[in-house]
Amino acid sequence: MLRTYATFISLFRSAADIVIIGCAWIAVYHLRFYSGILSVTKGVPDFKEHLILGLPIICICYFSCSLRGLYKPKRIQSMFQQLIEILEASILSGLFMLAFLYYTQSQPYSRKLLVLFVAMLFAGLVFSHLFTIAIMRNLRRKGYNLRYYAVIGAGKKGQQLVRDIEQIGWFGLKCRFFVDNNPNRIGTELLGVPVYGPVEKLTELANAEHIDEIYLALGGAEAQVVYSILEHLQSIGITIRIIPDWGNLISISDARAVPVGSQLLFSAADSPLSSYNIILKEIFDRIVGLILLLACAIPMVIIAVLIKLTSKGPVFYEQIRVGMDQKEFNMLKFRTMTVDAEKENGPQWAKPYDPRRTRIGAWLRGASLDELPQLINVVKGEMSLVGPRPERPLFVKRFSKEYKKYILRYKLKAGMTGWAQIHSFRGDTSLKKRLQYDLYYIRNWSFRLDLWILLQTPWQIIKSKNAY
Repeated sequence: MLRTYATFISLFRSAADIVIIGCAWIAVYHLRFYSGILSVTKGVPDFKEHLILGLPIICICYFSCSLRGLYKPKRIQSMFQQLIEILEASILSGLFMLAFLYYTQSQPYSRKLLVLFVAMLFAGLVFSHLFTIAIMRNLRRKGYNLRYYAVIGAGKKGQQLVRDIEQIGWFGLKCRFFVDNNPNRIGTELLGVPVYGPVEKLTELANAEHIDEIYLALGGAEAQVVYSILEHLQSIGITIRIIPDWGNLISISDARAVPVGSQLLFSAADSPLSSYNIILKEIFDRIVGLILLLACAIPMVIIAVLIKLTSKGPVFYEQIRVGMDQKEFNMLKFRTMTVDAEKENGPQWAKPYDPRRTRIGAWLRGASLDELPQLINVVKGEMSLVGPRPERPLFVKRFSKEYKKYILRYKLKAGMTGWAQIHSFRGDTSLKKRLQYDLYYIRNWSFRLDLWILLQTPWQIIKSKNAY
């Protein structure tokens, strides 16, 4: 029955999108040529010809939507991801239309019309799909259109899975039972869900309870025993989902399947920055970094003069730091301490009222102005505007022994500011807390998060008590 519903929903979405594409194609003609919003200098195309083009345009747009998977089941996909797919489908439609019109029309079609159409198409598809999603999620919260699942393994991992699914009611997933080989669990209830066993009875239980999906929450030798049973269940149409067993590893980004020949590999610690995101962040860093460097040029010259007038030694202080992929680079700072400040006691973190500071150094550190030369590192591509703060090699070696996950910070380029810094974890503060905030940033990286951190940084500098 659920597969019938899924087919019906897919057909409904397809029909609605075809209508929206056709209406958008007609509406954009009147908006472009008769609304008066945009000037018309090269005449108005014949409406009948525009209308005739509607059929291939509908086919092109529908093909683009299908290509981006807009009509596949979306039960457990986030709203944001669906919006991204709709945007990609709209842009793809525009590109295909441009190519089609270029090769089939004797005269170039209005580019303004095409841009307007893509915008209207995106708006229409968003309305159509989000409206359908809202209806389906509301029905699922009320107990309609549910899918029933079972969990193999009633341990911590299986129980946490059920908790996570229950917190997201719009999934429309309901757990029928756990199945486990532990005699102490069989016959009990966990989280209001009965525990059956042994696992060898899974096929019988799945048929009796009309199970749609089965989740494997076991690992190692225990999981190996179950695979033959799962193979049979999969052959009769039950969806099988497997929770990866990472052991002591940690996944810092969404698990990514990588096909290698006949094998399928999963990455446990890839950087969340991949493909075009790396290029976009690099371009953003260098352009914005250069703009900030030019804007701060005069203040930096004034600071340089003050440093020379108030203490002996160079204006800048170069310090070896560890960056992305544990590569070392020379990080620039305005010198805030006396020359050879670390000669007697070696490398150490700055402390309140540090006697090694120069007269102007205390003020520069308090206002974080000593960090401004790092904009040069950003423009050179050695650092990012936002990312985990770089540490010195000696500290990296020490912290890596104390915290196994510490080295994961270096999956991204080091930054001038970061998620830990805007939460006041900078300088001589809890390393464990800083690591937690850095790992959160790495797992949840996005341009929106970067912009939020950049906007929050000036305010945090003003109120921070940990810069010295």
